[in-house]
Amino acid sequence: MAVTMIRHFIGVVVLTATLCTGAFAQAPASRTIKMQSSWPASNTLQEHFKIFAERTEKLTQGSLKIDAMPAGQIVPAFEVLDATSRKVLDGWHSIAYYWVGKNPAAALFAAPRAGPSEWITWITWAGSTSAAGCRCGASSTRTTSS
Repeated sequence: MAVTMIRHFIGVVVLTATLCTGAFAQAPASRTIKMQSSWPASNTLQEHFKIFAERTEKLTQGSLKIDAMPAGQIVPAFEVLDATSRKVLDGWHSIAYYWVGKNPAAALFAAPRAGPSEWITWITWAGSTSAAGCRCGASSTRTTSS
């Protein structure tokens, strides 16, 4: 009885070690995301976008790469939002006030009056998630009291 249990235990250990070795041997699949900015290649904001892409690749150990393209490489500068919506691009790097004509609420997300923590609190607790989703005509029924 004890010999059978020992053989069973050894078999489980060997099987587990085999499965774990195979799992560690496989490298995670790398994914490249196509993102375009509204900034020309010579602009400082484009340089910051490239730095963001490099840091993302470094932090994810190469499993996520961002192809940080300047304005006009795939679509014109002010069409990155629509191109992302149509899945021509995977994402965009720009500023929301360029799309005020599409939705007036976009101005709220371009340069919030308060600091970042107050802005996030407003988004989360003041009933402004409908505006954050950029739903045209959405109104907030949730209020906060002081």
